[in-house]
Amino acid sequence: MPTPPATPSSPTSPTPPAGTPDPATDASGPSTADRVRYLDEVMAEIDAEVRRRRASGDLPPGLERELDELFLEFSPVGLQGRARLRETLSLVDGSAYVDIAVPTASNKAVGSYVKRAVRKGLGWYMNFIVTQIVKFAWSVSRMFHVVVDHIEDLEAAVEAHRSPDLPSTVVPSASDGASWWAPAATEALAAVRERVVVADCGDASLVEALLAAGVDAYGVDPSDLALEPALDRGVDVRAEGALDHLEVVADEALGGIVLTGSVEWLRPNERDRLLDLVATRLAVDGTLVLHSTSPAAWAAAASPVVRDLAPGHPLHAETWAHLLARRGFDVRATLAGGVDRRLAHVADADGDAGTLNAAIDAINDLLLGPTEYLVVATRDR
Repeated sequence: MPTPPATPSSPTSPTPPAGTPDPATDASGPSTADRVRYLDEVMAEIDAEVRRRRASGDLPPGLERELDELFLEFSPVGLQGRARLRETLSLVDGSAYVDIAVPTASNKAVGSYVKRAVRKGLGWYMNFIVTQIVKFAWSVSRMFHVVVDHIEDLEAAVEAHRSPDLPSTVVPSASDGASWWAPAATEALAAVRERVVVADCGDASLVEALLAAGVDAYGVDPSDLALEPALDRGVDVRAEGALDHLEVVADEALGGIVLTGSVEWLRPNERDRLLDLVATRLAVDGTLVLHSTSPAAWAAAASPVVRDLAPGHPLHAETWAHLLARRGFDVRATLAGGVDRRLAHVADADGDAGTLNAAIDAINDLLLGPTEYLVVATRDR
């Protein structure tokens, strides 16, 4: 068994077996199996020494408990996740017992007799109280076990439904504000007097258009790189995602909210949380402008990998209207725009023109309509 280099032999040090290579002389060093066996021997000897000293009275239970508490208070937590929970829970279990065997050792001869007399005289009283304390402590410890089991079950369920993260290169970039819907958004927010936030603002061109129209607007975007042009121009923008920003905004503090970009990728629970935040952070009579790609256009443009692995996908305008209505919004307008890929009707001279045009209309409605839409809604309550 390999002995650590430059370690003098001692009665408590394990003796390496014959034939084991010495790391000080063997250039190749000890193998992993040798290291594991050596560590097991060291730990076994430490355990034996602790048991011997505990039996001799050198390590009273109170001292061991105090050392455990000091270790928990000052040692760094190296374990993570379930191991960390279980490690902390084992310390709770070890601290649930209260020992009433007060030490009676004394430097004075009469002191030991006095301490034993006091312990014996108060033992019945302390035992009555400590029994109740220990019962309560074990009940709490058992409750922690149930909670930890439940947390581990929840973690397993969440992990099973976790969507894989997509590389940033495939995430759609935010609009630069010069798109077809920028004038409509500016018109819808022109009368707003409170602050207006543009989420996923990109280079903040839409924010500047709103500022030019007299709107007190600012932007947020999770990408520092996308915000650099806006920062260079002195526009009020913050490197935050829409959810993170709205979490810290006061209730009814905003007169308008513009959502675009990230709404196409939100998971269902994130989308519900976003709408709940919008419904509370937007003042009554405030305006929400929501821009999104249509589901058909997104599916046609996205690669198979993105379609399969994306955490979320765009919703139809009618679905947004339904979700907003449940939260006290009134949808004032729904505008279609973007690239119109619809097929033209065939000439009436063809005898089958009616049948073909009906089929073309069906294809246009299902697959080839406008690629984007804009929803403008007002909070009524």
